[in-house]
Amino acid sequence: MEIAYAEGVDAVTVARVCEAAGVSRSTFFNYFWSLEQAIFGAPIGYDAEMTERILTEHADDLVLAAGLIVVEHVRHAQGDTELGRRRFALFVREPGMSSHVAARSRASRDALVAVVERWLDDHPERARLPGPDHGAEARLAVGLSIALGDEALPRLTEVDGDHPLDLAVFREARARMAAVAADGLPSA
Repeated sequence: MEIAYAEGVDAVTVARVCEAAGVSRSTFFNYFWSLEQAIFGAPIGYDAEMTERILTEHADDLVLAAGLIVVEHVRHAQGDTELGRRRFALFVREPGMSSHVAARSRASRDALVAVVERWLDDHPERARLPGPDHGAEARLAVGLSIALGDEALPRLTEVDGDHPLDLAVFREARARMAAVAADGLPSA
């Protein structure tokens, strides 16, 4: 994590981590199944109370809600706020990191889809797509939230080594996404 925070994710190699930690490659892989896990941690276990709060606060925009759920879980890093601050900084500093990490962490992505789907099952009046199967809407919301992260996170400003959340930045990114998605669609 130190190498990634100081020099960027691309500077991290298994060899450099092993050298810095004074361990062999086999020891490294006893603890981590991938370099990404060493940098970004294990798949996210979503806190039910936090996810319910965020989904309820942002029920009108599940894409934003899904993105904020991930942001809050990364920032809290299972109770280690300093580690969470540093991990979150990587997402802010390196454009495209949301897509990069999401592509390699299917377990976190699938778990978030399940969280959003369950919430929609409990709040069907909030669903935007017709029908009782909320899986498609949850998958779309999570997939779009990854793109939202790629678009919004690099636009956050750093303040005293932290990157405070500015919902206006996320809303501006959502508006750009909506403009692109609506462009060229035939009228009904």
